Amino acid sequence: MVGPFFLDLFLLPLLLFLLLLIVLQSPIVRSNSIRSEKERAIDDSDEEWPRFDVDENGRKDYRGHALIRITPRQQRHLQMLSDLVDKSDENEVTFWQKPTAIKKNVDILVSPETKGYLSALMTANGLEIDVVTDDLQSLVDEERRTRSVDDGDKTKDHAKIFNLSTYHTYDEIMSHLDYLNSTCNSSCSTQVIGKSYEDRDLKLIKIGRLNDNTVPGFWIDAGIHAREWISPATALFIITKLLDPKHPVGMSLVNRYRWYILPLANPDGYEYTWTTDRLWRKNRSRHPDPTVKCRGVDPNRNWDFHWGGKGTSSRPCTENFSGWQPFSEPETRAMADYILSISDTLAVYLSLHSYGQFILTPWGYTTKIPEDFKDLLALGNLAAEAIRKTHGKRYVVGSASRVLYLASGGSDDWAKGVAGVKYAYTIELRDSGKNGFILPASFIIQTAEELLNGIRALASGVQVQVRRIRGLEEEEET
Repeated sequence: MVGPFFLDLFLLPLLLFLLLLIVLQSPIVRSNSIRSEKERAIDDSDEEWPRFDVDENGRKDYRGHALIRITPRQQRHLQMLSDLVDKSDENEVTFWQKPTAIKKNVDILVSPETKGYLSALMTANGLEIDVVTDDLQSLVDEERRTRSVDDGDKTKDHAKIFNLSTYHTYDEIMSHLDYLNSTCNSSCSTQVIGKSYEDRDLKLIKIGRLNDNTVPGFWIDAGIHAREWISPATALFIITKLLDPKHPVGMSLVNRYRWYILPLANPDGYEYTWTTDRLWRKNRSRHPDPTVKCRGVDPNRNWDFHWGGKGTSSRPCTENFSGWQPFSEPETRAMADYILSISDTLAVYLSLHSYGQFILTPWGYTTKIPEDFKDLLALGNLAAEAIRKTHGKRYVVGSASRVLYLASGGSDDWAKGVAGVKYAYTIELRDSGKNGFILPASFIIQTAEELLNGIRALASGVQVQVRRIRGLEEEEET
């Protein structure tokens, strides 16, 4: 007969071993040292980190990754989700829409290994999970299948070849800008305002009354976050229509204003979304500390205005890493230098992002609002109403920190706080969450059409304000 003492000696080590095995398999603490060989597929010489599964073409494979939606109902739900955000880089979860308020949807991308853990965590906290898609790779594959670029006769008219209703690579976008520059006569010109970390052009196009400083200037940038493909596509549509003599909205805007449009503010990150990881957000720079393997800085946390504050991270492996110092990135430095060189004539700064359907004003770094918030809100509402009347889509207008979340070091805050541009906005384009960052190309035209109408309404409001200010100045002089 086996005595109790012997059973204790046998069972205790067994129980400890089983407990250790469970802990090691937990996505919270699972070390990269036990990841599968498939997850280490990227060549060690490239020092890509963290490792990830790849398909036969060397692209990150999102097979089995699920996009889920959770709606916090209580303050404790909000706190639990916020705590999860702080550890998201450890837990193998990516927040597409962060927790901001009770009853506001939270969108989370989870890996196959994390699904069970996250489901158990939500259930334990009394939260229901809505699965938007249980296989994100299927959306990525469909996006690639529907891309239609004419690779046939290159002697054809470029205007007939270039398709505004599809997504385009970096090289295709640059070629389109060059084509427009060669055919627009004196109504436009392109300019390389700087180089990216990997030496790609930051190519700007200037359109309209370029030599008339008495008319309001508009700045538009797009693609500062690499995975948000709809923003460069929308910028290209706007550029093309501004230069189309048959387009009534485009022509009215060109004749009254000056336009500075940078359709691809993060070319390295954007190219990487085509070649390797469709959902990459940051640029592709390397940290000056060679021991840091994770690449990239969030360009929209790198601007020198309340840099490093709330809503940013000092950890290089996070998606909102703000860089090792303000303006550490060549892309943000080049943009800032150019904007400052024309800031005296700029009336509006617009930065196009996705997703969520928002028109956001400063401030992002604090929940306080600018002194002229009512002016910003009034013009934002004009744009939102024009958007709604186009295809019925509703955009929410408000300050970034109150409508979404706190985010310091952003470009719109800098544009207003440092460059002195009165009307500074970030516009989060379609959709409201059904497709998220992988918006089907079939929605490009409608998204761009409604925004162009929104910009026209905003521009009309700016012109009214400019006339009012000039009238007040003339009264003071007399």
